[in-house]
Formats: sequence, structure tokens, C-alpha cells
Amino acid sequence: MSFCVYSILGVVKRTCWPTDLEEAKAGGFVVGYTPSGNPIFRNPCTEQILKLLDNLLALIRTHNTLYAPEMLVKMAEPFTKALDMLEAEKSVILGLPQPLLELNDSPIYKTVLERMQRFFSTLYENCFHILGKAGPSMQQDFYTVEDLATQLLSSAFVNLNNIPDYRLRPMLRVFVKPLVLFCPPEHYEALVSPILGPLFTYLHMRLSQKWQVINQRSLLCGEDETVDENPESQEMLEEQLVRMLTREVMDLITVCCVSKKGVDHSTAPPADGDDEEMMATEVTPSAMAELTDLGKCLMKHEDVCTALLITAFNSLAWKDTLSCQRTTTQLCWPLLKQVLSGTLLADAVTWLFTSVLKGLQTHGQHDGCMASLVHLAFQIYEALRPRYLEIRAVMEQIPEIQKDSLDQFDCKLLNPSLQKVADKRRKDQFKRLIAGCIGKPLGEQFRKEVHIKNLPSLFKKTKPMLETEVLDSEGGGLATIFEP
Repeated sequence: MSFCVYSILGVVKRTCWPTDLEEAKAGGFVVGYTPSGNPIFRNPCTEQILKLLDNLLALIRTHNTLYAPEMLVKMAEPFTKALDMLEAEKSVILGLPQPLLELNDSPIYKTVLERMQRFFSTLYENCFHILGKAGPSMQQDFYTVEDLATQLLSSAFVNLNNIPDYRLRPMLRVFVKPLVLFCPPEHYEALVSPILGPLFTYLHMRLSQKWQVINQRSLLCGEDETVDENPESQEMLEEQLVRMLTREVMDLITVCCVSKKGVDHSTAPPADGDDEEMMATEVTPSAMAELTDLGKCLMKHEDVCTALLITAFNSLAWKDTLSCQRTTTQLCWPLLKQVLSGTLLADAVTWLFTSVLKGLQTHGQHDGCMASLVHLAFQIYEALRPRYLEIRAVMEQIPEIQKDSLDQFDCKLLNPSLQKVADKRRKDQFKRLIAGCIGKPLGEQFRKEVHIKNLPSLFKKTKPMLETEVLDSEGGGLATIFEP
């Protein structure tokens, strides 16, 4: 089975048509032209791969079904943990040191359990690699497969509730992302929207539940916990997997919906270890970001639009600084700007603005996140305050806010003729208004300001006074003072 999957993957990745157009025409690789005049090529492996597509989808469906509880209880020793992560993968995620290997060497899996874990892991990822490469490799021939969306939904997305995070994350990266990126615009409605709509809704629900568990665990960390083989490492592993899945989901939404000039989304994403180094590359939301054609198509559907907005703004309060900064700088404002022209419910406006303030409360101690979130809150308040009075009610609930300063800010905002202050100064004024909800580092949260009054000194030196007899005597004058 492994050899078969490897063979299909190798064929899909390596076969292609000639780069020269005339040579491609002569070889029969050009099968037509798009309405814009671009040639439509046919991959020589198309016929063989499409014949195996049904079997490949059946294999993926079977693999997903193995994670169902009723299937797991049927596994006998020593294969009860055959679907778990490899210990080497756990060590990589936790940042633990790895044994040194010679160049071109591969790790050796000695036990039967390790070999089975490696088999399932490699087989699962390679199946999704094939589906991910099928789009750019076969193009129109793949995207025009009859009922492709239905076939994918009934195989690759079956039993997602039981698929663990370490399997769901590579599926999004190597399958869903290239499937969407290389899909021709004419297939957005028939293929992409039916898949991404339910998927984004499910991913938001899943991540919200997992972050809620993490937050509750942090609140109850002082109480007795369930005895486990190594609870600290297990909890750290679970939290790190949730963070990595969160970043993958937000990156997928950004790639689908937002285009930035000078950025090529088709390139490989950075390695996980490079995430922290990229933390402060952007501070304020880019004015160059705008919705892609796919993003506009998705935002036309009310259910998909709602799922995108809720996921983007809810993620601002999740305790992952990198995901918060990327979402703030790249995603939130382009999505919101798309719906500003319509009529938003007052409750929705209040929730959106409150979500940004919650993000400030969670990530305010990080300078990069704070600057991005303050800028986003400033944009939302300026855009929505003239139309929605409810947003001022949210501002009035901020601790230590000065009502007089808020009145002055609103007066200038609602009267464009009075807005003579530069944008940066207005943003600084707004930042001072919302300072009460900006989170502080742990070392400053309970610090009390010390005010020392000017106390009188304990010891007061008096200046020595010259004796009047010496000063008044006329005999000898000053010289007599130094005589013995």
C-alpha cells in the first residue's frame, strides 16, 4: 500500500507538460483555451491518476474512520497506540534536543509500535499530498471532476470530530491550501464555497472549545490534577498543538481571503521554528491588504461571512501572540471593510469592537500586538461611531476612562470640519482613552505607585558663627586670629 501511494505521489509531482508552447501544441498537451486566451494544458498522467482517485478517497475515508471511538476500542495490544504521534514528533514540537544523525540518514524505528505509527503517519500525509498536488498538476482535468466537492466532503472531511490536531494540521497545510490557491475562479461557487463554508464554521467551533479548556486549566492550575504518566509534558504538548493548529487555520483564512502586493502565497510557509523570529515584522495593519476574488466570493455567503468574521475577531483574545498579530495586521480590517457598506446589527458592532478590546487586555503587554490592536480599534471606532451610538457605550465601560476627553474626541470625530489634528495625534489620543483595558506585564499588574513626600532632614548643620569679640576688636585685625 505504501509503495502504491508513493508511486502515485511521485507521478503527480514529477510529470508535467513542456514549457515551450509550440512544443506543447505539437505533443498534444494543449486541449483548449480559456476565455482570456490562455492555453489549457493536459498533464500526461491525468488519465491514470483519475482512474485511481476513487480508491485514494476510499483509503482516506477509511483512515479517518479509524479514529472513531468504536474502532479504537477494537485495536488489540500492542497497536492501541498505533495512531498516536511518534515520540520524535513530540520532541520536535516541545523543542527537546534530538539525537544527531549523519547526513542523508533517516531515524531508525526499532519497535513494532514505532513502525506502525510511522506507517500510518506517512500514509496519511502522502494521501493528502497527492490531493494537494493534483490541482496544480492536472488543473482543469482535476477541478472538473464530476461532484468533486461532494466526493471530498464524504472522504477527506469525514469524522473530523475525532481526528486529532496533529493529523488535522497537515491536512489543512498540504491539501486544503493548495486546493484553494490553484482553483480557477469559475469553480469557486461549485467547489470551494461548499467545502470552506462548513470547514471554517467547524474549525472555529473546535478552536474555541480547545482555547476554553486551556483557559480553564490555567485558572485551576493550583488545584489537584488528574494523575498521568507525565501531565506537565502532555499539557504542554496539547497547548502547543492547539497553537500550531490556530496558526494554520488563520493562515489558511488569510491566504484564501486577503492578497497583499509583493507577497507570493504559493511559496512554502515558514517552518514552525521561524514563527517567533517573525513576530514583529509588521506593527500596524497594512493599507495594501485587500480581499481576493475568492475572498469576495466567500463573503457573499452569509454563513461563510459570519464564520470568517467570528473566527478572525475571536482569535484576538486567544493566548497566542503570533496568531493575534498576524490576524490583526492582515485579516481583520479587510474582512470588516467588506461588510461596512451594508447594514450591521448593533449587537454585531458591539461584539466586534469588544473583541478587539479583549485582545488588548490579553496581549497588551506585547508592544507589537498592542500597536496593531490599538490601530485596529481606532479604525473601527472612526468608521462605525458616526453610525452606531452603541459603540460609545462600550467605550464608557472601559476602566478609568475620562468622560470629558471622550466627549472631546467624539465631538471632533462627528464634526469633520474640526478634524485638523494629524492622524497620529488622534490615534495617540484614542490610545490614552482606552489605556484602562490594555493588559500589563505580570510584574506591573499589582505594582503600587510610591509617592514620597519631601520630609525634613534628620540632622541639620548650623553654620559656625564668628565670635563678636574677635570681630569687634581693632587691635591686630585679622592677623590676630591665627596667632597662637
